[in-house]
Amino acid sequence: MSASASQRKTLSISEQLELIDDVKVKKLKLAAAAKKYGIGYSTTAKILKKEDDLRSCMQMNGNTNRKRKRQSVHKDVNEALTQWFTQACAQGATVTDHVIRQKASQLAVNLEVDFEPSNGWLMRWKQVNNVSFKKFHGESTSADHGSANEWVTNVLPQLFRGYDPKDVWNCDETGIFYKAMPSGPLRFAGDEHSNGTKVPKDRLTMLQFTNMDGSEKQAVVVGKSAKLRCFKNVKTLPFSYFANRKAWKTSQLFTDVMNCSKSKDYSVFGQCNLS
Repeated sequence: MSASASQRKTLSISEQLELIDDVKVKKLKLAAAAKKYGIGYSTTAKILKKEDDLRSCMQMNGNTNRKRKRQSVHKDVNEALTQWFTQACAQGATVTDHVIRQKASQLAVNLEVDFEPSNGWLMRWKQVNNVSFKKFHGESTSADHGSANEWVTNVLPQLFRGYDPKDVWNCDETGIFYKAMPSGPLRFAGDEHSNGTKVPKDRLTMLQFTNMDGSEKQAVVVGKSAKLRCFKNVKTLPFSYFANRKAWKTSQLFTDVMNCSKSKDYSVFGQCNLS
């Protein structure tokens, strides 16, 4: 028998769960499953008996790439710390490596265990529990969702009372950097990275608004030039155009737009160029 044929193959937790699904869901025979995953028949049978433990590891967000489930010397501390960490994440707490070590030391004292959290222990604990560093994105956690939901449920309907949907409007603005290039190009594999260039800051401001029933929709574009050469001989536009020195939506511009909308004379928009 060759050396490669006699080598023992160990499946990861995720692979063992795939084997169990093949046997129980796809009705694959034990012998066929053993051959598919390159393990013995008896090993396949033992994996099926461990299904509850394997699925429990999956539900606890454990690292399913592990091939063996080694028991820690400080099992009680690790389990208590994992339970605390789960609760802290659910409450949106900011937990760092330093906080983990402090909490582990505190739990060790409470459990009367002689334990000092080291760098190696911390690395293994994170690997076992599938814990990794995540960078913050956006500011959504700063929002008061409870008050926002209460306002939408109780306050907003009162503001709408007495108004037809066609008379309730919403608007928003965005910037259009029309000279900006894509953040990167397509390249063949192995080509050197392309050097970047300074991003042009030339911009337009667009204000879009519509009423609640969608019967009326308007767009307003604000640029720097009052008379653009590209608009020469153009009599109608799909949007209304204004201009000021910084291409900003100013309070005066917004007032003019609202006055035009109140008069229902949207043809006036294109004539309201501001210097």
